[in-house]
Amino acid sequence: MYIIYGIMDSRGWIMKKGFLWSLQPLLLFFAMIALLLYGNIRFLIPVLLEKKRILSYVTGLLVIIFLYTYLRSLNQQYWDAKVWPDEPMTIGSYLHWNVLNALWFLVMSSMLFYAVKWHEQREQVRNIQITQLETELKYLRAQVNPHFLFNGLNTIYGSIDRENQQARDILLQFADLLRYNLYEADVDWVELEKEATYLQNYVALQRARSDSNLNIALDINIPDKTVRIAPLIFLTFVENAFKYSTRDDNRINHITISLQQLPGRVVFTCSNAYEEQDQMAGGIGLNNVTRRLELLYKDRYTLEIVKEPPVYTVHLTLLV
Repeated sequence: MYIIYGIMDSRGWIMKKGFLWSLQPLLLFFAMIALLLYGNIRFLIPVLLEKKRILSYVTGLLVIIFLYTYLRSLNQQYWDAKVWPDEPMTIGSYLHWNVLNALWFLVMSSMLFYAVKWHEQREQVRNIQITQLETELKYLRAQVNPHFLFNGLNTIYGSIDRENQQARDILLQFADLLRYNLYEADVDWVELEKEATYLQNYVALQRARSDSNLNIALDINIPDKTVRIAPLIFLTFVENAFKYSTRDDNRINHITISLQQLPGRVVFTCSNAYEEQDQMAGGIGLNNVTRRLELLYKDRYTLEIVKEPPVYTVHLTLLV
């Protein structure tokens, strides 16, 4: 509008002055629009509305609507007075349309925010589905006929001398571990008691094959039998404890595992002696279990890994 008035001026220097003037109100207008849009989609919605702070969000909206309307009206009044000095208008003449203008931009910015968020959520779900399909495909490719495995184990069990009870017990524990992995852990949630039994069998198997200088302690307390958790969520930490535990013949090394079910939460702790050069990285297994925790428990877990040589400790708390 201001450009047209500048061009229509009959004198060249006034026309040039009018063009330069036209840029100033336009820049101010865009600055106020940016304040309105970014204030809504960068602060008000994500910080207040998304966190259910409705009253604070409405208050914030009223504040930025008032600021935009008043500043925009003041800007229009000033520049219109420059163009029509003989026909001054009051600031109230602009308020109505500027309020509608502010509401329009707020509605459009809110729709844009939730459209982008909806698209990002769709992409996230799609990526998770692709990952699950890839994992399932790898699992199916690697899966061995379980009947063949158990028949083979039964044959081996029958071939072991009856007097060698320790070997028979170890084979039974291994069969229980395999049965749990194949038939019971292939679900979203399992009873905590079953997971505890799995850990007991795994530790017993490791204890049988460990040297006498490795002291293994397992403490399990589950008063509520109805608690359910994601299966095999603790196994990676226990496997790493045995994998990286120090095998120093000059001292007694230790692995301490604790699984405690408390009101509203499950607390798992695993510590072992280690040598710093081993680094206890955990590799893909640790990355996978961290990813599972983030997907399954989101804001309902805390994982703390403490490396204070010569002890490596994992603290995991699940809210159930």
